[in-house]
Amino acid sequence: ESPESAVWLNSFLDTLWPIVNPALFTAVSDMLEDSLQASLPKMIHAVRVADIGQGSEPLRILGIRWLDGADATQARPGMAAEEGDFVNFEVAVAYRATSSSSSLKGRSANLHLLMQFWLTGGIVLPVWVDITGIISTARVRIQLTPNPPFLSLMTLTLMGQPKVKLTATPLAKNFLNVMDMPGLSGWLQKSIDAAISEYVAPHSLSVDLKTVLMGREKMDTEARGVVWITVKSATGFKNGDGIEIWKSENGRKGDVYVTASWGKWGKPLWSTRIIQNEAHPIWEESTALLVSPSELNAQEKLKLQLWDSDRFTADDNLGTIELPLFDIMNTSQTCNRIDHRQDRFLAEDGRSHWPGSLTWSVGYFSKTTLEQHMANKEGENVQDLKSDIEEEAKAKLREAETRKLSEKASEVEQQKKQDLREKTEEIVSGTPPTRQWPAGILSVRIEQITGVEVDNPRQSGSKGTKNGEDGVEEEEGDDMPSPYCTIIINHAKVYKTRTKMKANNPYYDAGTERFIKSWSTTVVMIAVRDARMHEVDPLIGVVVLPLQQLFVKRGRSQITDTFPLVGGIGYGRLKCSLVFRSVQIQPSSEYFPKASLGWDVGTLEVKSETMRASGSLPDDLKSARVLLRTLYGRDKALPNSLHDGWHQKKDRPVRLAVKNRFASCLLIQFRKTALGPDKTPAFGTLWLKDLPDLEEVTVRISVRRNEGNAIVRGRFNASDDIGEKVGELEMQVRFWPGLSGYHHWLADQDPSLADVMEVLDAAEESEEVSKEMLYEEGLGSDTELMSSSSSSSSSSPSSGSSDESSDVKGGRVKNVKTAVKDYNRRKGDLHRKHRGLMQWGAARKVAWIGRSTENEAKKFKQKLAGKLKHEQRDGGMEKEV
Repeated sequence: ESPESAVWLNSFLDTLWPIVNPALFTAVSDMLEDSLQASLPKMIHAVRVADIGQGSEPLRILGIRWLDGADATQARPGMAAEEGDFVNFEVAVAYRATSSSSSLKGRSANLHLLMQFWLTGGIVLPVWVDITGIISTARVRIQLTPNPPFLSLMTLTLMGQPKVKLTATPLAKNFLNVMDMPGLSGWLQKSIDAAISEYVAPHSLSVDLKTVLMGREKMDTEARGVVWITVKSATGFKNGDGIEIWKSENGRKGDVYVTASWGKWGKPLWSTRIIQNEAHPIWEESTALLVSPSELNAQEKLKLQLWDSDRFTADDNLGTIELPLFDIMNTSQTCNRIDHRQDRFLAEDGRSHWPGSLTWSVGYFSKTTLEQHMANKEGENVQDLKSDIEEEAKAKLREAETRKLSEKASEVEQQKKQDLREKTEEIVSGTPPTRQWPAGILSVRIEQITGVEVDNPRQSGSKGTKNGEDGVEEEEGDDMPSPYCTIIINHAKVYKTRTKMKANNPYYDAGTERFIKSWSTTVVMIAVRDARMHEVDPLIGVVVLPLQQLFVKRGRSQITDTFPLVGGIGYGRLKCSLVFRSVQIQPSSEYFPKASLGWDVGTLEVKSETMRASGSLPDDLKSARVLLRTLYGRDKALPNSLHDGWHQKKDRPVRLAVKNRFASCLLIQFRKTALGPDKTPAFGTLWLKDLPDLEEVTVRISVRRNEGNAIVRGRFNASDDIGEKVGELEMQVRFWPGLSGYHHWLADQDPSLADVMEVLDAAEESEEVSKEMLYEEGLGSDTELMSSSSSSSSSSPSSGSSDESSDVKGGRVKNVKTAVKDYNRRKGDLHRKHRGLMQWGAARKVAWIGRSTENEAKKFKQKLAGKLKHEQRDGGMEKEV
């Protein structure tokens, strides 16, 4: 069909365009900042879109062409049918700047951007960008609803790369430099083209028009469900180090690990630990991959690959397994249940078989249904609700009775499904999650920070009185912070936003979705930092969000609210939204034991006085001292005089730092004194994945003779038959979730973990805000263990501080000695808030140089260690840019 005339629509746009609020284009400038930030030249440190204006000259619609819906409403192999009524059309638009004036006022009549570039040395270069021309063709698909605003989901895709022309002009202090910069314009042109290319077919942009037009909050997650994978073992695979003939047969098998990814995307999303020199590795590790519309539209395949880790060369692929996502989601063996499998390895192209097989399990778990969510709620009848929705759908479409009966029945059925989905979202989001379904998908989205500022501790009074402008709030300025946010879930950094340069009310609209194992024990923290040059980024403030208190007290599974920033050097209010949707995973002894729903980091407590030998443990082992080790901590227990047990030298429990809990074990070594290095005649292993959180349990551990490399194999291979069994050891243990003071050594080696520890320190200091948020009920007495920092021992006053208190009178310290003690005790807190020595910029720069030097030294050390031994892979942190 020929395009329709759009003269009337262009006349309407000509009147509407100049009066549209420019704030509506914030999301566009936000997207452009992302693209620019990802491709900054070396001489540019940061960029900011300070202003965006649409001008008075509107876009012109060249033509509109109606399109048929084709077979989108029909199911096809690998793709489900779309539900609802849709309109489809193709539109061509163009824009051309009319004014060629050299004055700023004349140029502002056109579509324009005001950008700021931070150059090396802190120089700020403002640049005026004129959009001189646009021409593009797009196809639009809009879902219709019977109720206002009558529009629901809009999907837009660009038909080819749009043509966008622009000019960039630097702005001097007192005049406008009209000489365009080709280099700058070219880079901006490439960045804008890269941002637009994200929506060129086959990619698309989806917008919920009902949410935008009606102000309806987001009530559901983007992810549709999760794929749960458990990698158990591999056998019979080809030699990874076949050319290293000096090794044993098992040694030539290589140092193997397994990765999980989507086949078409290719990026590894998760990996197991590396097991060295093992012909039959046993991992028993699990993970969950979110399934979003992107994976469904791409008809993805789940890909597992076995790799041989090499220190000096690229890792070798030892085999691949692929399974279509559509089959996992729709097959009865894997839909909302676990399927145990053993698959042969294929070549990377999938055309030929390779030796070996992988034993694993997989299952797809969708979100809980309305019936499951309302099962234990009194006074709610789901069947009555469905009947009401059915009658309402028929009433809405009674005017469609004039159509063919088949079309009417189809439309009513589609409307029933759509109404039921919307009603389900409203009911589920309007009620707290159920404990029957603890696992699910959590969406955390940061919208905006308002009134963010950093105080100067060396000046007195409020900010307005310091500047002589009492009551005047500045939106921009050189003394404004450059904030960015980090999302921390269960003491692990998972997401980082981009930096908003010199902004008082930064707008982000960015976030992430994560699978969490238990909503009732999950704690979300959002840390806001100020990005600074030649200084360590200081902490502006923290928001602590324990899901149990948040969802239960407010009676909702969806929260959008503003929270104050506490514990840092600044002020502000952060607006964010959280949405949780349970998936159909229930704790069970067969598939999901209670222990599998715990935290990944924590502290293992062993009561040494409960350690007893059982079975036929030899007498020489009963008299040996016991060394208890995790990957990040160790301690020892000494035998009792009667050799009937063991005890700790300081008569306190053994506490060891744990990270990657579900991939590590407690190694128990029986040590005998000998001439030269001490001997380890026997050992035992306790895999931490089998321990529930917070519960004190009695465990029996098999003690095995250490022959050859048995202790090395037993520490990483979850096999039960490594070494000859010589007896058993019984003891009581408890796993405390979360970081503690025992992780300080690990934080000294890991800057990312050190940042989390600092955030916890800041949150704990603001006791009135976070006391109830950080600890489980009944654990208030265990502050020494649950404290995330050394505050329990060095930063907080000890019980024997009566001598110090006697030296304090009227709030003033009486002598220098007490002042030094007080400063040393509070030094960490003072420095974090830029007080004490850190109130001076020179001291902060020296500290930055010191930390940068330490970090570079640690990176070099880790790189060197990686050449000598295998480094376990880390999933890393998702970044917005």
